[in-house]
Amino acid sequence: MLTAARSRFWRDGYAATSVQDLTDATGVGTQSLYGAFGNKHDLFVRILEDYCARQSAGLEGALAADPSPWHAVASAVTFEDGGRLELPPQGCLMANSAAALSSQDEQVRAMACQAYNGTLELFVRQLGLAEEAGEIDADIDAEQTARALIAVMQGIEFLHKSGIGDDELQRAKSAVLQMIDRAFAR
Repeated sequence: MLTAARSRFWRDGYAATSVQDLTDATGVGTQSLYGAFGNKHDLFVRILEDYCARQSAGLEGALAADPSPWHAVASAVTFEDGGRLELPPQGCLMANSAAALSSQDEQVRAMACQAYNGTLELFVRQLGLAEEAGEIDADIDAEQTARALIAVMQGIEFLHKSGIGDDELQRAKSAVLQMIDRAFAR
């Protein structure tokens, strides 16, 4: 049921998804939906929490699985080599939700900040490991670098979602990889 509701929210966005859309998608009646989740917003928050937890676990797992800490973070930034859970055509549910709702929904804004802070912590830790492994310069500021890499990662996601085409997206990813390797790698 949550998967069907998530798909509907993800495809149409929170505002454009009605309770009727959710009951149609899930096959659950309105009263059952309200009984299980309270209201549309509570259901959406539950779905977004689950999504963020899965994304965070996927990112952490991908970072930990790569024997090269630097390659792992570069892959995550560009969504290459399993660096993060696959980015679907509609983009990241959290990023979409933050863009659409964070100015008017404190709960979504808080969740977006929590997701950012979690990714920041993961990247800072990964950059520390890359420094220890001699893969990046020892004098970089890991927190500042992590912030810049997250901004680049979100830009890659925007390009992916914008429909610029696979060839141009690959060129952008290659340019990013060259830039970050020149800036940070040994």
